[in-house]
Amino acid sequence: MARYNVGQSIRYKPVGGPNSNTPESKGVVRDVIENSGEGEEETRYQIENQNTGKRSSIKESNILGTI
Repeated sequence: MARYNVGQSIRYKPVGGPNSNTPESKGVVRDVIENSGEGEEETRYQIENQNTGKRSSIKESNILGTI
């Protein structure tokens, strides 16, 4: 089950995982991509970056929290 909902503003690390030295980004959840199978793949979110307006698919573990 997804922890974040469409429309929520979040803080995230776009690459490298939550503990990486990558700068933190801010964005808005535009879509929730949940697995329909029983694999270990975690939930992903389509995030629209607050500064660039570009969208990317981010793993739930890379999301640091809400704004």
